[in-house]
Amino acid sequence: MNPPTMHVPAVKRLLSAIAPVLLAIAPTPSAQAQDMAPNVAIPFYTSAHAAQGVYGSWYAPQSERFKAAALALAPAIERYCAAPQQDKAAQLMAAAEQLRTTILAWETVSAVSLGPLIERRSARNIDFQPFRLTSLQKAIQSAPADTRALERIGGPAKGFGALEHLLAQQANKPDATSCRYAVVAAQGVAQEAEAIAADFQSLGKTHWSEEAEATTETMAEFINQWVGGLERLRWQRLEKPVKSAGRKPIIWHRADAASTLNALQAQWQGLRQLAVVLDRQQIPQPGTDLVPIEAYLRGRGLKELADEWAQTVGQANQAMTGLRDLSPANVSQASASLKKLKKLMETQVAPALEINIGFSDADGD
Repeated sequence: MNPPTMHVPAVKRLLSAIAPVLLAIAPTPSAQAQDMAPNVAIPFYTSAHAAQGVYGSWYAPQSERFKAAALALAPAIERYCAAPQQDKAAQLMAAAEQLRTTILAWETVSAVSLGPLIERRSARNIDFQPFRLTSLQKAIQSAPADTRALERIGGPAKGFGALEHLLAQQANKPDATSCRYAVVAAQGVAQEAEAIAADFQSLGKTHWSEEAEATTETMAEFINQWVGGLERLRWQRLEKPVKSAGRKPIIWHRADAASTLNALQAQWQGLRQLAVVLDRQQIPQPGTDLVPIEAYLRGRGLKELADEWAQTVGQANQAMTGLRDLSPANVSQASASLKKLKKLMETQVAPALEINIGFSDADGD
């Protein structure tokens, strides 16, 4: 008697439908436009404060969160590979859940590509889009024994795209060779996550001097990369798949529309956290806390612009958190809200901060 198998629709449910939407309830636009705390003076934030907050108070903990999730991924897949037949389904579900957690942590920390994410070309290493099945099949046959051997395999055959496919394949057609390859591929993701976290920890401990040219450049790079991340979300992840599909099925950047939606929400939250103050009762402390773009504007006396920025981010947040599916109409509405936010940054916020916005390869139409 053949052992029971899990079919592909079941795996899609455990890769995506089990995933809760991880987002807090969006504040109303009017609430977003309020001062961060009534009758409390906003400090003057320097670019050094901004750099310290971005690296030390945001990227450092977010990269640690991603590392923790990534380190748990390979053991989860290994437990599935080694499980007796009667435990296979439960262990595969646990591995799929850990993959989901790792991907969402990655989507958040990589929402704005800065520092080691750029220097290491991390997205190409662990989240090449789209993964290539023929390359993956060849890589599985080469049977890399460890991450050192994995280095000889190109990005299209490893990372998250490959792992999503491999776990879905295991549900319908278990295979020991591809299972072992999935373990090594997950170890590769963990290795990259450790390197990213170490680099961000180092940057977080850097003493940023206001007079140093590097600090000014870091602030300008951050604003430009934030815009690039917003446009990657708006165009590459939302609009382009719909417009490119025509009458064909839409090809999303994750395994299916449901898991893509969760990934888009996580990516947006990374952008939002860096854009506005989420706790309206707390004033970010210079040199200690994250100084989002909104706080940076307020600290420089640009209250009206900060209000407009916070309100526009709030409207975009309502559009993004309001997405319940990726129908063309919903995608178009969310994209329009993000486009409005981008225009405000490019035409008012960046000029007010004396920052030039350059062209990004994420730019769409």
